[in-house]
Amino acid sequence: MRNLVTTFLTACIGLSIFPAGSQEVYPARPVTVIVPFQAGHGVDLMARALASEFSKISGQPFAIVNREGAAATIGFTALAAARPDGYTVAISPNTPLTIAPHIIKSVTYTYDAFVPVCQSFENVMALFVGNASPYKTYQELAAAAKAQPGKFSWGTTGVGSVPHLSASAWLATAGLDAVHVPFRGEPQILPQLISNEITFSAASISGMAGKGVRPLAVFADQRHFAYPDVPTMAELGHATGVPGLNGMFAPRGTPESVLASLEKTCAEVTSSEAFRASALRLNQRVSFLGRRDFDKRLRADFDEKAKLIKQLNIKAE
Repeated sequence: MRNLVTTFLTACIGLSIFPAGSQEVYPARPVTVIVPFQAGHGVDLMARALASEFSKISGQPFAIVNREGAAATIGFTALAAARPDGYTVAISPNTPLTIAPHIIKSVTYTYDAFVPVCQSFENVMALFVGNASPYKTYQELAAAAKAQPGKFSWGTTGVGSVPHLSASAWLATAGLDAVHVPFRGEPQILPQLISNEITFSAASISGMAGKGVRPLAVFADQRHFAYPDVPTMAELGHATGVPGLNGMFAPRGTPESVLASLEKTCAEVTSSEAFRASALRLNQRVSFLGRRDFDKRLRADFDEKAKLIKQLNIKAE
């Protein structure tokens, strides 16, 4: 009888120490972070800064895995298929979630396959020419393009990317016609822009600033700290476009406790001096939103992008 009582008490003590559902403090092992863009891309560099701070705070590695391609849908397809346990997440802009499903027919996931965990920064775009370009101002470029419809070429990181949609909307409202040239990434755009092989580019300020190019306008409603003297598209009377809404995403079904932990850590990271210093160095605008507000913003963007893509008749090339 004494042995039975001892066994029972031991079991009770064990249950009190390890209550159901809380045997493991998250994260208890390394976390894989999918970045659906190539290494060295502006988004990738910020993702690495974010993941580094997550690692410091959590005590576990948040390891970047680049799964670029197909407007970032390759990475998000992998995320949708991942086990929803918090050990596979993604750091990405809104592209694969609110844009690509309206353009790429082969996309197999839906918006509701994911949980937006937090927004961490906004990736602002601008209209660039090479430093050797004859066009010194927005007005000069617009006038020349107006006088030579279809003669100019422009580059972005691909059909359906945030800069592609922003510039397409601007060209339409400005009544301009130019030939779009898609590139794998901003590092591939730069030499073509610098050598004037393409006339202009819509690209991120983070990826282009200080690299032999000149901004003529910022796709925003407020000026960017990296280029305080450069006018915004709003000042010029055109559509501003939405910046890249960058943050962390998890597969749907991830436990609430894990999502809460990630969201809390994200708030700590985005307010940390180290992350803000990285963002400043990379010319990125830190902008934290929690799960509810980020999801609300993305759902609104999903609807807005559907209308814009239909209006501009944009299709995958």
